[in-house]
Amino acid sequence: MKRFLLPLLTISLISCARVQTLNLQPHVYSERPKHIVWIQIAGFTEGHLPLLRFNVTDAGHKTNMEQVDCVGKMWNYNLYQLRPEASRSFISQMTGSKNIKGTCEDYEAKAASTYLENIGYEVSFLESGASAEQSLEKSLGCSNNNTVDLNKMRFYKTGALAASALKTFHYQDSPDLVTESMQPGLYQDRSCQKGICYSSLSNNFKTLWTRLTKDRLKTFFIVRDFNFQNALKKKDLTLAKETLLELDRIIGSLPVDKADEILVVISGAESLPMEFPLQGKEWADFEKTGKNVIYKNTALMSPVLARGAMAENFCGIFDESEMLKRMIYKPEGKKFNWDSVNPF
Repeated sequence: MKRFLLPLLTISLISCARVQTLNLQPHVYSERPKHIVWIQIAGFTEGHLPLLRFNVTDAGHKTNMEQVDCVGKMWNYNLYQLRPEASRSFISQMTGSKNIKGTCEDYEAKAASTYLENIGYEVSFLESGASAEQSLEKSLGCSNNNTVDLNKMRFYKTGALAASALKTFHYQDSPDLVTESMQPGLYQDRSCQKGICYSSLSNNFKTLWTRLTKDRLKTFFIVRDFNFQNALKKKDLTLAKETLLELDRIIGSLPVDKADEILVVISGAESLPMEFPLQGKEWADFEKTGKNVIYKNTALMSPVLARGAMAENFCGIFDESEMLKRMIYKPEGKKFNWDSVNPF
């Protein structure tokens, strides 16, 4: 009997030592991340990546958005609409609800922000380009709001500075002032004057996220961008490129050497596909002036890109309302399987 023990032990050790991979890269499965960054981009589809990929001379260049572990697709519909507007899709993604009406009732369902705050995550929102109707600030006037709790969460906004704004932030603030803006509450970007913001979205994110993660063990940071969609609707491809580049810089600012501790998720909504010119002169004219691009109807599906810890949760095709489950789901711990050492 003893002569079988050594081979069996060797086999079991080999099976346990196997390197797990995802997208051909080493990956640790079923590990809840310490930090989660969820970037919601209105109008975005993976078909927009050529705006970044072919905007540089190096043909082998890979954007940060391309360097993800997992790609998924979401169906865009709820109980009342096929192709709902982006703000409603984002609420459905956050709350797991298809019952989205554009009223206070939308915010009654428990959101990802609340679930994660309840298990120790410090929650923050950074919102850019949202109208009053699109902004999550709308939820603050709802009595049964389960999405944003300013007693526990931070909500940073860019855009026109409201006269009633009591708290502001700026990415170049002194360390003491930045620390003050880490307290729960509603903050507006002080660089925004008369509809123009002089601080970039990536600089705002870097300052806030770096300071938050310095003292907090677990964070959940949601970036909501509507500028990209606004630029596409105006057919301003220069602004669309600049906006997408800013969002790509946010992803690039996150440490890749801590992939087992950080989950990055990029999700689209109300995606607006584009048909790019073929090549040659048409492509050159497109690069210079934005000509020769055909816009189509908004898509029935939007993309999900994920990198890092638990990125495997976002592979596949699913309803946008399933994003909540995939954001908070963690499978049971690994169990040893004796079948792996069964010689018969």
